[in-house]
Amino acid sequence: MKLRIIIAFSLLLITQLSFSQEKKWVNPIIKNYGRILELEKVDVAPDPNMEYEILIELVHKLDKPESAAFAATNVARLINLHGVGGVKPENLKVAVVIHAGATSSVLNADAYKTKYEVESPYAPLYKELMEAGVEVIVCGQSYSMYGNKMEDLMPGVKIGTSALTTISTYQLKGYAFFKWE
Repeated sequence: MKLRIIIAFSLLLITQLSFSQEKKWVNPIIKNYGRILELEKVDVAPDPNMEYEILIELVHKLDKPESAAFAATNVARLINLHGVGGVKPENLKVAVVIHAGATSSVLNADAYKTKYEVESPYAPLYKELMEAGVEVIVCGQSYSMYGNKMEDLMPGVKIGTSALTTISTYQLKGYAFFKWE
């Protein structure tokens, strides 16, 4: 009986070790956010020869101002998923339009700390996204209506007339559209 238990336990351990070795977490483009699993075999993958134009609308609430919302970090994940599929960074044109409850996420570090009494988890995320070529645009209407001052805007963030006009403009340019809350 003891031998059977030892053999069963050993088989379970070997199975667990081999399964865990199959999983490899990677960050091919955005190094500090959006880690993904590099899978050995997939049936549908990004086309590394295509140029991708993607528009993402972020409207998440800042319920937990001490941590970036999944919707925001998912932008990095989307980029890394294309990267692991062989798409070169220069073939990824990604624009993010931020409005509604998410507008305060683009406050500069000092303004964010003043408003929420914590360090901004968004400042390093958006900085890394912009360094990778992501165009970050805030809805000018929402940004103002939420009481934010233009001088408190994070460096590099663009101001759109509105989220509505930004979305319609990018969609008519042919951008694929995602909305994340």
